[in-house]
Formats: sequence, C-alpha cells, structure tokens
Amino acid sequence: MSLTRDFVKSHGLGNDYIVMTRFPGEMTPERIRLVCDRNFGVGSDGILLLTRASEPFGLRIFNPDGSEAEKSGNGLRIFAKFLFEYGYATDRHFRIETLGGMVTAEVYPDASNRVDRVKVDMGKATVDPRSVGLANPDKPFVEELLELAPDLRIKGTAISVGNPHFVFFREELDEKFMREWGPKIENHPLFPKRINTQMVRVTGPSEIEIRIWERGAGWTLASGSSSCAAATVSVMLGKVKSPVHVRMPGGMLAIDVSPEQEIRMEGPVSEVMSGDFSPDLLALLGSSGK
Repeated sequence: MSLTRDFVKSHGLGNDYIVMTRFPGEMTPERIRLVCDRNFGVGSDGILLLTRASEPFGLRIFNPDGSEAEKSGNGLRIFAKFLFEYGYATDRHFRIETLGGMVTAEVYPDASNRVDRVKVDMGKATVDPRSVGLANPDKPFVEELLELAPDLRIKGTAISVGNPHFVFFREELDEKFMREWGPKIENHPLFPKRINTQMVRVTGPSEIEIRIWERGAGWTLASGSSSCAAATVSVMLGKVKSPVHVRMPGGMLAIDVSPEQEIRMEGPVSEVMSGDFSPDLLALLGSSGK
C-alpha cells in the first residue's frame, strides 16, 4: 500500500508534521508557509517530503517558515512510521537519507502492523565549529559565554547532531526567557545559519528537562534533535549518565549517548489524519491537483 491521499499528518510528543510524496505546484517558501499555517492551511510544525521511495529512502524537511532543515528527530520517527505503515519499507530496519546525514530507523509494529514507537540511530554528535556552522571556524564553542545584550551573557555549548544546537543549563526553567531570547540566540551573529536552542535543567542522575526554541519554528512542545543535543552535552560535561531520559512539555524521549557520542533516540509517534487539499487551497498553491 502506498499513499493515495495528498498528505498524512502525524505528531511526536505534540511536534506535528505533514508527510507528503509530492508537493502540489512549485515548492516555494511562501507555499510551504501556507500549507503549515494553522489558520489558512493544514497546520503543522513542518513538512516531510519523500524524495526517494526505495532504500535508502530520501527525505527533505521543511520548517513552517519555509526554510529547509538538515534533520529532525521527531520528524524522522514520524517519517519512519509512515514508510512502514504505507508499505514503502517492508523490513523493520531501514535507512533514511537526510541533508544532515544517513540515519537508521527501527520500527516496533503491533499485531495489526501499526507503529507507535520508533528508534532512530541519529549519527554522531560533534562540537567541530565547521560542522556546527560557527562564524568563527577555528575554535569550538564549549561552555563559553554568549553575549545577548550588554548586561546579559549566558554560558553554553554549540553542538551539531546533523543540525546545529546551542545548549545551556539553568537551575530553574524559564519559558518567558526562552520566548524572549530564543529568537535572539537563533539569529546571533555567531550562528550565521541560525541555530536551535535548549534550556536544560538536570533533574536526576540520568534525567534532564528541557525547553526548546527551534530554528524556523519557534517555541516547540518537543524536539527529537534538541533532546539528542541536550542529552549529549549533559553527558559530555558529566552532568548525567547515559541513557538519558529527556522530559519536555510534550512528553519524554530516551536518548542513548555512546562514549564516541553516537546517539540513539527512542520515543512515541502517532498519526493524526490523512487527507486531500481542497480546490481552494490547491488554487492558492498554484496547482490543479494530481
């Protein structure tokens, strides 16, 4: 069975994506924003586009602001569920190629072949400044001070898990701070390609809680790649031991970080709906449909 509708919408811990095998009309940032708009479009935190229907499966990831992302942990779990349930993948283990590198997914189907949990080998994390995309490519940014204003500097670490992240620690999590300063961190001159941000609180020997400002999406209930980045930095700095349970407003993920900083992520995924674009929306997207 392959997808016969225009899209499938699923979520991982409240982080929702639209999965598509083709985009109606030309795929411009403006049209991506329209599809993702929660008032004028379908509504989502992004689009997952199948670009190769055989292994290794091809995936492009688009943010709701129209930009393209290298990798998404929740998106990969959603995409893996889609590939298995709609018959593109016939084995429980398969590879997916993203702009952020090749990953391996493992799905856990029930007796009716429905998948509600997925494990993804997310690859290897690195603080290499070129991989992170720092403006200064000569020195890693590990527990350094980032100046946000003349009277505000925060200590954090820039790390790549296939996409870039800035991780910093607090004794108490502060949503207001993240909503105010997340956009400024995302667009800081040190990060010319922009960056995802995680505020982290250590809550146990192998447990952390995070708040997320996602590049191109903003405040987010959950993020798989953010969980991987926050867990890896927490292990790297000796604050927790692997495997790490990462709690977010949307729920919890389990992240295993090896001594070589290879990351495996496991967590839930759920389909919300499948559907077709209406003639009205197709006209706005510059397409007459299939």
